[in-house]
Amino acid sequence: MLEWSDAGPDGSPGAGVLGELLRPLLTGGRVLVAGPHPAELLDAAAAGACELSVLLRSHSDACHLAEQHEATVYCGSLEKAAFPEAFDVVIALDGVERLTSSDHAAGSWAESLGRLTAMLAPGGTLVLGVENPLGVHRFAGDPSEVHQRADDDWAAVELDQSRPVNLERLTALLNDSGLTVGRSYAAYGHPAGPHLLLDVSVLETASAPTALAVAACVGVFGTPAAGYDARHLGRMAIAGGLGARVATRWVVMAHAAGGRPATSPVALTADADAAACWRLACELVPAAQGGWTRRARGDRTLRVSGRVTRTPELLDGPVPEGRFLAEILMAACARNDVVAIRELLVLFRRWVEGHGTGGRVPASTAFAVADNVVFDGTGFAMLDASWQLPGELDLDVALARILRHFAARLLDSGQWHPWSWQIGADRLTLTLLAMAGGTADGETVRRGAELDAEIGADVPGRAGPGRHGSEGGPGEWRESYRELYAARGRLRARLEEAQQKITMLERDLETAEAKLAKAVRAAKQAQRRDERPQPPEGFRLGRVITAPAAALRPVRRMFGTGSDGSAAR
Repeated sequence: MLEWSDAGPDGSPGAGVLGELLRPLLTGGRVLVAGPHPAELLDAAAAGACELSVLLRSHSDACHLAEQHEATVYCGSLEKAAFPEAFDVVIALDGVERLTSSDHAAGSWAESLGRLTAMLAPGGTLVLGVENPLGVHRFAGDPSEVHQRADDDWAAVELDQSRPVNLERLTALLNDSGLTVGRSYAAYGHPAGPHLLLDVSVLETASAPTALAVAACVGVFGTPAAGYDARHLGRMAIAGGLGARVATRWVVMAHAAGGRPATSPVALTADADAAACWRLACELVPAAQGGWTRRARGDRTLRVSGRVTRTPELLDGPVPEGRFLAEILMAACARNDVVAIRELLVLFRRWVEGHGTGGRVPASTAFAVADNVVFDGTGFAMLDASWQLPGELDLDVALARILRHFAARLLDSGQWHPWSWQIGADRLTLTLLAMAGGTADGETVRRGAELDAEIGADVPGRAGPGRHGSEGGPGEWRESYRELYAARGRLRARLEEAQQKITMLERDLETAEAKLAKAVRAAKQAQRRDERPQPPEGFRLGRVITAPAAALRPVRRMFGTGSDGSAAR
């Protein structure tokens, strides 16, 4: 396809935890990457001394890739592909949809899968990814993304009856192709870069690391939800044994006859949305006493950007379980249960206060945002405690940063809450601080916002420009954010000053209107007095009464007689 490119804004599957899963397979042999995949995966294959081949249908993408990587690039559709030799590893994390061209009628999904499996050498391994059409991202994502038709939707894939709609159907298709299915993973997170891979058998036979799965359902530490809350859906599905049914993607490792299944971990988690300078991958292992333990994989060197550091060793150990503080607070907000919100915030404040003394706490407690803290009914724990910040902070400033993040997330989600719809993040932060028993004033909120700007974009509880594939660290935009917040403060001050002037002008206008109304009433009263008829000068207004003298005698006694002795009239 000449005038075409598959390099869309959403990226290609293979980033994040998927790249960590494939790393042991890219250590030699002949490897075919079928379809568009991120450059990191191709770099890992080149570093593993693999004989790398790539199949793309876009001519422009193929030319660009050939210039950037040492690989044999084939351009065309899967139906016309002809390779001189079979491959030891075939990777198709995006399925088979983007392996066909619009130049001719493509075969069914099952037929394309058959052509793909035919490229495997004896004992070879196929790593196939298939997006779940009923995944959690379909329910909790942006509705416009779900219903929007992309340019490559010239074929109605959902009408293809051979396309697997569940993991059982996918396994059956692979078995019919002569492959033996090894591990099957349920992937959670962004379709192109999941944050968590869990062996499906774990979801069926053991308690899954629910906290990590819930976090992955909405992205790293709480991407604002749109539509239905993905955290609640993911938690209920896992609790009901349906975790694999709502996974974002299925990833299956199948092996041709004569091969030995490659060793792969039970579960993997990775910071798929974090910038490259912060990314860490961890392997999860079921603990003998119950629960899960994790250990950071790969590069375990200290990450540093400005004053913010991340220590991989701090991730090693048991994975805390419980419900996220944000989940509990949002559920209480939906019920208008202000009492429960206050009680929970008071408990949370005491827990944060317990990390220090005298109203001062370690600066690292600022990372204990509501989407990074779990509550098991008895106590709180940070899900990811690897983030560090030197020094100490005022307790209320740390709480202001934490609660301001939750306030912004609550308002962005559009969920019901007990407060006015006109309330802003800063005003809601003041309210939450007061409910927690802290110092609620504008200066505390301002210092919390400045701390948020210093921490940066790619750490727990921060949704900023550095997310979703940014390669830069937080230092690249920290100053811009600080300037933006300062400009926002100046504009708010000018707005308040203008509002005060408007209030004074309205008061003066009301006073002037009252004086005008009083003057109008006085003028009308004077006008009515002027228009009243006046008797002529010397004229007495009255009525002459004529009566006998005997009848006027009582009147004479009452009024007396005139000066000349005449009777009164």
